[in-house]
Amino acid sequence: MKKKIFVRAPVLTASGYGEQARFAMRALRSREDLFDIYIQPIPWGKTGWIWENNEEREWMDARIAETQILLQQKNLQPDISLQVTIPNEFQKLCPINIGFTAGIETDRVSPTWLEKGNEMDKILVVSNHAKETYEGTTAVLQDGTEYKMETPIEVVHETTPHAQSPEKILGFNPRHEFNFLVVSQFGPRKNFENTITWFVEKFQDKDVGLILKTSIKGSSRIDLEQTEARLRGLLGRFPNRKCSVSLLHGDLSEGQMRGLYEHDKVKALVNIAHGEGFGLPLFEAARTALPIITIPWSGQMDFLRHGDKNYFATVSHVTRPVQPEAVWKGVIEENANWAYAEEGSYKMALQLVHERWDEYKTQAVELQGLVNDKFNTEKLYNQFCNAIFEEVEETPGVEVEDIPKISLITSVFKAEEHIDQLLEDVTRQSIFQEKCEWVILNANPEGQDYEEEAIAKYIEKYPNNIVYQRLSEDPGIYAVWNKAIELSTGEFITNVNCDDRRSIECLEKQAKLIVANDDVDLVYTDSFVVNEANVRWEDVKEDASRYNFEQFSKEAMLRGNLPHNNPMWRKSIHDTFGFFREDYRSASDWEFWLRCSFGGSKFKKTRDAMGVYYFNPEGISTSKANESWKREEEKEIFQTYVKKMSETK
Repeated sequence: MKKKIFVRAPVLTASGYGEQARFAMRALRSREDLFDIYIQPIPWGKTGWIWENNEEREWMDARIAETQILLQQKNLQPDISLQVTIPNEFQKLCPINIGFTAGIETDRVSPTWLEKGNEMDKILVVSNHAKETYEGTTAVLQDGTEYKMETPIEVVHETTPHAQSPEKILGFNPRHEFNFLVVSQFGPRKNFENTITWFVEKFQDKDVGLILKTSIKGSSRIDLEQTEARLRGLLGRFPNRKCSVSLLHGDLSEGQMRGLYEHDKVKALVNIAHGEGFGLPLFEAARTALPIITIPWSGQMDFLRHGDKNYFATVSHVTRPVQPEAVWKGVIEENANWAYAEEGSYKMALQLVHERWDEYKTQAVELQGLVNDKFNTEKLYNQFCNAIFEEVEETPGVEVEDIPKISLITSVFKAEEHIDQLLEDVTRQSIFQEKCEWVILNANPEGQDYEEEAIAKYIEKYPNNIVYQRLSEDPGIYAVWNKAIELSTGEFITNVNCDDRRSIECLEKQAKLIVANDDVDLVYTDSFVVNEANVRWEDVKEDASRYNFEQFSKEAMLRGNLPHNNPMWRKSIHDTFGFFREDYRSASDWEFWLRCSFGGSKFKKTRDAMGVYYFNPEGISTSKANESWKREEEKEIFQTYVKKMSETK
């Protein structure tokens, strides 16, 4: 079954994150048998927008336009969100939320990244350095408690389009026969000033060139002038140099970039940045057999080292704290370290590549073959799609035999319209016979016997699973629930409403999730909303509305009844917090869950929507006739727990 995926990403920006986003989009597009793709573009930093007008851009524009319309109509209900950005921007947008981030150039991530990352279902990163850094970072709460990343992290390498043939760059004709290339920009992380200055110091009396390919804010004239001014300031110290430093500023097409890497006067790529999330220019150089000079640090090592061999001219480095001007609160912390290239080692690498270029070219050709094999486009697309499409493991290692007895509790009252379908729906649950006890209490007045007759037929089929009693009077739904709980013998409990339905695996998945989380007392699910009675879960229409409940917190519980119609909880919480208040007619379950959560209980939402909620206009909680007293109940509960919230702060 296809997944509807909502891609929130800088797909139109001329940036590293833009390339990463477009890689993700191309990968998803390669498997349109698995995904229906919806795109919301976001900006990234100070970068400009891609300008190439091709089939891919037309396709993206069409998907963006359709997505915008659906968002405006509030009619977009995807299964998965894919968010390509820094973790600070991660949000809970869909039932499954996956973050795809790169920018980890240091040896630790910020506490914010841990917090936001732990709200996601899965995180994808583009390098092993990023994964190791994420998993190796520990943060400390105000009370001294340590916490780490709990969300699963998977490495998915990216790639960029490789033009079929190189294109010439109009007016590009370096005056020297031997030129080093830098694809970079000014900024603290890129170490651009030292890259240039140390080169000139090394080759000021040699006929050697350094070509600077920069691209900040696209082809802006003002940006060009600012870049040229900074460059003149650096080079003013060397008025009589023989070497040249030339600027190639602005956007180039994929074919032009290949033409630059493969130009017969461009002999090697230089990168002594303090760290790279992945290092796309380094990757593109490796793919075109251009010799490389860089440090053995951060994301580029995934494609520049194979086995125990480095396929580049190595520049020694030391790790120490980031510069003060690079600190970005919540992103790059002042206690994080990155790499600093050693000046002498960098100059020696420049000299060696210049003098022994043939040797390094042979090495680069060998690297090209390794990279083209390991980073095969089709292979990476499949890897990425599998990482997105596969089920996010919620209950690792939990088997059916690990599930304790579950008691289902049901209050039957004038349910002749629903009883047959209810009995069928519950008894077809995947673990009903093996793990379930169903306590049914019939509060119908005498003379209404249809429900009892229907239940009797199922007792014959499942004598070991159904416990049935008929009450002499109707004490109200919450009094019935309390009595059913007292009669139950299961370790877990769930209420089964006569007019609601569940997926066949709902009970099994909820129970496994409780078993897998010792600190969780209750599990709840999203539900599809239907306006027609007795609709089975598998018969819900694709465009049905959905209750997308928030992840649990006390604040979220105050905003609404998160467990709603489909909770499963540990019976033991009644030993601590008592039972449902019987003086409330429709909101007692909300009050009880608030009581539990304010008392320290933890609830957890499942990833999947597994319930079907019948919006009955004549129901106790939905009828307009009951609106007044229902509102008073909810107001009283809300005010009580708002007060409790203020008292605990």
